[in-house]
Amino acid sequence: MAFEKGLQKIYAALCLIVPLFIWPMGGNSDHFYLPKLVLLALFCLILLVYLIYHRTEIRKFRVMDSITMASLAFLLMLTISLFFALDLKESLLGRVYRYEGYLTIVLYLFLFWGSRFIRNDHWVLKMLLVNVVIQAIYGIAQTSGFDPVLRDDVRLGWQSAFGTLGNPNFYGSFMVMALPLSLWYMFKHQLHIGAVIYALVFYALLASMTRGAWLGASVGLFVCLWLARKSSSYLSKISLIFVISFTLLVQYNASHQNQVVTQALSIPKEAVEVFVQAETAPQAGSYRIFIWTHVIELIKARPVTGYGFDYLPKLFFEYYQEDMQSVMGRLMTIDKAHNEYLNIAVSAGIPSLIAYLTLIFVVLMNSLSKEKNLLFAVIIAYLVQAFFNISVVSVAFLFWILLGRLVPYASKAISKTY
Repeated sequence: MAFEKGLQKIYAALCLIVPLFIWPMGGNSDHFYLPKLVLLALFCLILLVYLIYHRTEIRKFRVMDSITMASLAFLLMLTISLFFALDLKESLLGRVYRYEGYLTIVLYLFLFWGSRFIRNDHWVLKMLLVNVVIQAIYGIAQTSGFDPVLRDDVRLGWQSAFGTLGNPNFYGSFMVMALPLSLWYMFKHQLHIGAVIYALVFYALLASMTRGAWLGASVGLFVCLWLARKSSSYLSKISLIFVISFTLLVQYNASHQNQVVTQALSIPKEAVEVFVQAETAPQAGSYRIFIWTHVIELIKARPVTGYGFDYLPKLFFEYYQEDMQSVMGRLMTIDKAHNEYLNIAVSAGIPSLIAYLTLIFVVLMNSLSKEKNLLFAVIIAYLVQAFFNISVVSVAFLFWILLGRLVPYASKAISKTY
């Protein structure tokens, strides 16, 4: 219907344009986050006007289902937590260079609700894949020393891939979701083009040098292959994936002083250090263990309400300066918990975390009752990497859109992928 076609165009344009949008001015200016948030808000305004104009069409959908109710419960918990925020303005708008406060999360939820009206998402996914290819090529070029975009002072000497997303960790989060999308194109559409896209994404993931992203991508890959197990020429396609992955892994590792193997082997090594509570355990995961243990202490002090969004740096400077000096050797700005689940709890309280996990659980369970598709793998992969990373406006809005696509409002909305 015309309503859904128009909606597809809005979301397709959003997925193509927003991740690529930057405003390079050099110096200490924000090239990445605020420009994307402003454009994202503009798209949300367009979407709101479009949905109001087509409110008659919306009435044909069964909107108030268990998923909608779970998302409203999450929004309610976040809203209640605002009344207890230690800095209301920052909790609403978010910290400078992050801008992921309460209002930004409301935009995510709005995009989540709107995306569930789309029943045919091929156009949206293909435009997202175009973005993926551009990001992959650009990120790989950055690691080779080629970057035509004016950099700010922070990123002048960076050699890892970060594309237009602002940070190698966020670039890795993006590529985690891109990996199942490339396999979807490989299995469902054109094998050779899909194989090229997969190779670009796999190489870009290596170039991010982000261990959390590697773990999430590995889980996403295995889920994809499980979902595709009944497809035609399954063994030959798996063999091609293995050859591409192994060849690129060996090539990248050899050309980058064994960095991939070193980083990969550090994962079980640091896990053992944490398990036996070695003296170096707080340094594990690039100091994530140090951050997590202190964030848990903060959560215990205010378990119900949290402290407010993006207030964590002030808490670390207020309570843990000596600890940072002792473990890190310097004071650092700990802007988030580097674990999305802990970050929700410390920002908005454990009830908000429970509401969030309930929403994810309801969506995943509803998707299992229908025909499985690639988006299940996308969401699982993102959720795994989220255990080691932070939510950021450059990438998180895509997760919420794809989460909404996993179980649309229409009962027969998910088409068979493989």
